[in-house]
Amino acid sequence: MLLIAVFIGALLYVPKDTRVLDCTADMNLELGKDHDKIVANIHLVVHFVPDELSYITEYGVVTYNNQRYIVDRYARLRYSGDNRHSFNEFKREEIEKNISETLPDSLSEKLTSAQKVFLFKVRKLQGEIWSISDLRRTVLVCAKSD
Repeated sequence: MLLIAVFIGALLYVPKDTRVLDCTADMNLELGKDHDKIVANIHLVVHFVPDELSYITEYGVVTYNNQRYIVDRYARLRYSGDNRHSFNEFKREEIEKNISETLPDSLSEKLTSAQKVFLFKVRKLQGEIWSISDLRRTVLVCAKSD
């Protein structure tokens, strides 16, 4: 779930009047209960270029079973600048872990969607604040970074 949110966060900032898009978001997430509770605090930095290689960096901490794990990774993706249907298509290409990441693969799999293609609607809320949503919900809010 965490990485789903991370990908969604990365996919968040896609205004129609800009070719290169940069934004940041902080995610604070609690999933599960009791012995199966996952708590995550992740900072996202997103850089999108329509129809070219784009990326999301994720850095933060995940706590599970009284253990703290570092998340330090880089996700490569491409997003389509074509939004004729008001949704943009995002394709995840690769996730690369940096050497300092300690999150076990088994826990990462609990937090990551196996889905490779996402369709999101991007809306400007106000100023430089943007939201991204799918058909059912807003999945992330992101602020433009300088």
